[in-house]
Amino acid sequence: MTVNWDAVQKALIPLKDYEDLCRRLNVSYGYPFVTNTFNFSMPQLVDYTQKLLGGDSRNRYTEYLSKLTSIITELHQAGVKNILYLKVRTETRQKLESFTYQSGVEVLSTIMVWKYLIYWFIPGEKYLSGLVRADPDTSEAIKLLSGLGIRTNLQLLQQGITPSRRRSLAESSGLPGEIITELVNRADLSRLPWASKATISNIVGAGYGSLAQLANANPDKLYEDFFAYGKSIGKNLKLGNEIENSYRIAKIVPALVEEGQDLP
Repeated sequence: MTVNWDAVQKALIPLKDYEDLCRRLNVSYGYPFVTNTFNFSMPQLVDYTQKLLGGDSRNRYTEYLSKLTSIITELHQAGVKNILYLKVRTETRQKLESFTYQSGVEVLSTIMVWKYLIYWFIPGEKYLSGLVRADPDTSEAIKLLSGLGIRTNLQLLQQGITPSRRRSLAESSGLPGEIITELVNRADLSRLPWASKATISNIVGAGYGSLAQLANANPDKLYEDFFAYGKSIGKNLKLGNEIENSYRIAKIVPALVEEGQDLP
């Protein structure tokens, strides 16, 4: 089974090329918390995908879900144990070609699964400055953290998942614990699929400063708070289903940030 790289290149859009896909995977899985939490087996991934895409109230992903679960099942039957196993087997063009030949799984099917994982499941790297609307204090804190080598959401999550790590980071940076916690939670919210700076800021602005608070919210109160916040900033946030999707998916994504007292 040969690989048509022109067809692969088209299927990869908007990714630049296959090397870009592999680079993103290497960056994400370079963090221990990603390796430990986002290495689902294929049956686990099928179950997660059914909850994530199948729970959409507008049924927009029915066909996509069917194709993905079929391919993931095929990968499982071909001997793929988990996501990291698939990553190792396909981490270069040559290895992807070998995997395609040996497994019998169509290369475009493998590419579809990888794109799904990158955009819907595996935490991607984003600069901290891209998670916050203009705010002098927070912007200054981000600059200070950057000077300490913490520039992205994944770097901050790795160092701030537990209360003790957040305390240590507050002490080493000289920043208030409240700001560290806010930024860690914003980094955590950035794991929501397609979460933009505006989405994260709207959720936090409505009074839900963490994924846990969002996931455990009363839906009626959540919508009320969300719309009230929109009114306060002159936007009609009743348009679209931004909060509905965020609330639903917050209850599904793997939990990372441990709650607890951040300050002595």
